[in-house]
Amino acid sequence: MLAAALVITGCGGSEPDNTATETTTAPAATTQTAKPEMTPMERGAILYKRCRACHTLDDGGRHKVGPNLWNIYGRTAGTMEGFNYSKSMTASEIVWTDETLSDYIENPSKYIAGNRMSFVGLRKAEDRAALLEYLRAETGG
Repeated sequence: MLAAALVITGCGGSEPDNTATETTTAPAATTQTAKPEMTPMERGAILYKRCRACHTLDDGGRHKVGPNLWNIYGRTAGTMEGFNYSKSMTASEIVWTDETLSDYIENPSKYIAGNRMSFVGLRKAEDRAALLEYLRAETGG
């Protein structure tokens, strides 16, 4: 279920291109979303913008390209009624927890080979933690 929910891959695209056009002595910024003064919840809300094109979070919300993520915590992957999951997702028997969700959104195609989520993943642990804090708060988790 979350796997589809985390179709986040196609929802956000790749990391921003931070290459400078002229030579400078200051290093380029490394993320487009992180500001040191942000709380994890605020950071998670910004990161979720990559996901919302494919997923909804509302109780009774509709499926999009990915499944609705309401009540994702504790659910077995590939079981949200009304969504057509890949065979690899439904066969995975994964139960969505902070740990399994973090592993999945780090690299969806590696964690569950053959799933349909096109999202490339969130490589930074702090980004995954912030996104999961937001998802937990917004999905009844």
